[in-house]
Amino acid sequence: MTRLQMRRRRARLSSATLRANSAAIAGHALRCLRILGPRTLAGYFGIRGEIDLTGLLARQATLGVRVAMPVLERHRPGHMHFRAWSPGDRLCHNAFGIQEPCPGAPRVWRRELDVVLLPLVAFDSNGHRLGMGGGYYDRYFAPRRLVGTPRPRLIGIAHAFQQVPRLERQAWDVPLDGVITEGGLSWFRRAR
Repeated sequence: MTRLQMRRRRARLSSATLRANSAAIAGHALRCLRILGPRTLAGYFGIRGEIDLTGLLARQATLGVRVAMPVLERHRPGHMHFRAWSPGDRLCHNAFGIQEPCPGAPRVWRRELDVVLLPLVAFDSNGHRLGMGGGYYDRYFAPRRLVGTPRPRLIGIAHAFQQVPRLERQAWDVPLDGVITEGGLSWFRRAR
């Protein structure tokens, strides 16, 4: 199945299915986060059938976890960074119409991130991830940028049907540590 076919399948999910899968995944993620105990957690604002983590992230913020959200860099196409987010904060929209913290929100640096919950289009049992095609996460978490800095746990968030038998790994791809679907959490052997 191609990236476009998978994106279309995800976008066609009914509201009821998306709500049910989002609730199940949030429950699994909450258990995972209790074990990992991040001080700083990165998430995302879901679009077009992506899992909605807003309630989970808001709950983490009320528990004292610093929550960060991705922000696309306007003057550096293909690059992103993270900014702090709390429930009720004013949001801006990026070039793709996706919500993100506004420029005045405090920047959260790569070295501060403990766990990153990230969206994907497809994944395989080896922890390889197919994103939307812009390479934002791979570029941001590229191993050469993290020399001397521990990489945060990267946990993909997906519907179970997004698992495919095998994805071709590219040299620049950054593997996932785990993935959470409505069926639960799966860890992958971390390839460095």
